[in-house]
Amino acid sequence: MLKQYKALFLLLFLAVTASMITFFSSGSSADPTCVYHEEAYQGVNLSNLSDELEQTGLLGEIHGAVPEENMFVLSVRDPDNFFKSQLFSVIPGNQKTQEILTEVGRHDQVCLKGKLVQNPSPQPHIVVKSALVMESWDGLADYENYQHQAQIPAELNYKNHAMFKVHAINNEGKILVVEYKDKVLPIFVKNPELTQDLYRGDLIDVSYKIQSWPRKPTHLNLNLNAKMPIEMVDQLVQQHGIEKTLTGKLVKFPQSPQIRFDVYAIEVVTQGLSRYYTLVNFEDAKEFTKIREKLATIWNNNLDTVESGRNFLINPSIIIEAQGNINMISPQQANPQILLENADKIQLVL
Repeated sequence: MLKQYKALFLLLFLAVTASMITFFSSGSSADPTCVYHEEAYQGVNLSNLSDELEQTGLLGEIHGAVPEENMFVLSVRDPDNFFKSQLFSVIPGNQKTQEILTEVGRHDQVCLKGKLVQNPSPQPHIVVKSALVMESWDGLADYENYQHQAQIPAELNYKNHAMFKVHAINNEGKILVVEYKDKVLPIFVKNPELTQDLYRGDLIDVSYKIQSWPRKPTHLNLNLNAKMPIEMVDQLVQQHGIEKTLTGKLVKFPQSPQIRFDVYAIEVVTQGLSRYYTLVNFEDAKEFTKIREKLATIWNNNLDTVESGRNFLINPSIIIEAQGNINMISPQQANPQILLENADKIQLVL
């Protein structure tokens, strides 16, 4: 299944990756310093990327941006391997850069110049002295900007533990990012043996302390004095390979630089937290097309009730039932999947 998963997604993404390389190369006319040197990005070697950052500008895609939290993350991808990338936490180095980054959104293509800075976390941090938006993504442009509901750090100030969803896990557990409601928070990990077996999407109860610095974005520390600093509430990977019938609101991830077509999912709420199960078929491309066409028809017939999500669109008035095997093959997998045999395995409930 892993080989089939990668083969299909390489098919979906290769043309997109090639077009991005072409864009970056031709984009140098807009700013002579922003030149794409493909060899510097191969293997996403941190030393080579650091040289690009300091000299001609580092070209990549905004993975996420929450300006009010001063949180900006850049993704730089290996041109020869879609599944290999490097994330950088971005720190604005001056007022002009702050203003530019405040306006960026997920999937925007940018060129950043600056310097890699020393940091106790294995997550690389860069201070940016100049920024140029090469191309903006307009997949959510027709909808109102999403308004975050969680108030951070206010909602965590007077607690010593809370339930979170794993947003990202990497470097053998040394890099851990979690979601509290709809906000994303990094956790500084000193004891990776506590986190190394987590998967993205796991629900965990975390005993924590709020770091005094930096104030934005809010960082957490595990409270190592607690009996169980991390307690598993619901382990997503345990669902892998099990046939399930799940019901939830219909979700759409619009076509982006990473994917060649719209991807549909359903929102499944567990313990009050949302997971988004993408609806796919890796075995039969024709059936996958029929599945997407059926979902697109349902979506397009109900556009008047569509709302913005954090990085997607959701229709709270449309409830879908989907039957298939759950697929969760990697700790870094973006979302769990429901492997559908055919379009008949999707039913409109409401």
